[in-house]
Amino acid sequence: MSLIIKDVQVETVQSTTEWTFVRVYAGKDYGTGEATAAPGLKASEPTLRKLLVGEDAMKLNRIEEKLRHASLFAGSSFYPLISATNIALYDLIGKKVNLPVWRLLGGDRDEIRVYVDLHAGEEFGATNALLTPVKLDSTGKRAMVGESALSDHPVMGRLAREEFGDLFTPEAYSRAAKRAVKEGYQMIKFDLDIPTPYTDAFNKRSGQVTLKEADYMAEIVAAVRGTIGDDVELMVDLHWRYDLNSSLRICKGLEPFRLHWVEDLTPATRSVGNIDELGMLTSLCPIPIATGENLYTVSEFKDLLNTGVRVWTPDICKTGGITEARRIMELASMYDIEVSPHNVTTPIGTVASAHAASISNTFGALEFHSHGFGFWYEMIRSKKSPIDRGFVRLTEEPGLGVELDERVMAKYWPDFEL
Repeated sequence: MSLIIKDVQVETVQSTTEWTFVRVYAGKDYGTGEATAAPGLKASEPTLRKLLVGEDAMKLNRIEEKLRHASLFAGSSFYPLISATNIALYDLIGKKVNLPVWRLLGGDRDEIRVYVDLHAGEEFGATNALLTPVKLDSTGKRAMVGESALSDHPVMGRLAREEFGDLFTPEAYSRAAKRAVKEGYQMIKFDLDIPTPYTDAFNKRSGQVTLKEADYMAEIVAAVRGTIGDDVELMVDLHWRYDLNSSLRICKGLEPFRLHWVEDLTPATRSVGNIDELGMLTSLCPIPIATGENLYTVSEFKDLLNTGVRVWTPDICKTGGITEARRIMELASMYDIEVSPHNVTTPIGTVASAHAASISNTFGALEFHSHGFGFWYEMIRSKKSPIDRGFVRLTEEPGLGVELDERVMAKYWPDFEL
């Protein structure tokens, strides 16, 4: 059976982040995939179409090789589109043979645990693909043209412009955690790279924390652990901010609270990485270290094997799609390393990641990044959330089993077209 590609469409919309969709057509049949945010993805549509039209969608390996060679000079910036295309092809093939993707993969997990990312106690602000703030309208559902006056810097890192406020208190974190547990989540993650009452601008620029700052971080985690008890797994994210000594100071302070992991403490895997730094960190930090959302393909995850990193967090909509996720998960399984994928996408990318996770022998949980953001639930034809009491429950619907509601998409983005 062949399935000849007739057209390819790419569409990017600005919401809490930039969401990019790829749709691959084979006659009237089509599949939809999603790419993690990266600059300029829409601009690659004509070239992507030229590369794919006329190819047989069933020949996943050939298409992957073709796209990889096309990206030789583009580097990793093209991999989100490779990932979205791969996901779209799986959706297309699944629909054609009337099987869900997880069945095509031979997966046995049909319930995929989700952890909720609660950020700093409330839903994350809106950013573009360069992590610079953008304005939202009063509903919080749709981006307006123009960047926020709040900052001309990326929202993360040692140069981020921040002010301490009630959002960053132990009480605020505890309230958010209590709500999430009531909603059925068994795993919760918070950001700890936050302004504290003791943040010092000089130290921050150097990636350092004072003893009082480290103690304040520990106070937040202690309050959350006291609220949720020991039945709920707790994680924290530091977004590559701190130097090695400060990272170890933070780790030591958090040790009593038995965290499931601490994520991305140092700049080791920011965008241009230094994997050796992770080995120094893991040898001294008693808490499992999680990283991987900025790594591409199984080749880069292979380099983590000798670092002591015990939780891999591949972004399936960035690292190469479902095909590459399988390779990463099989490698992790050989060494009994937990795989808990990073995920900042819409229901399309979220469910695609869940299908991929169905084959993992060492799966932990899939990230949910849009908690409390109403439009996330509205944008698919089935208005029932893909996430139910902390799980994505995979169905027998063919392909991914979820479809964008294009009328709703056009309501918020009048030029939306796939």
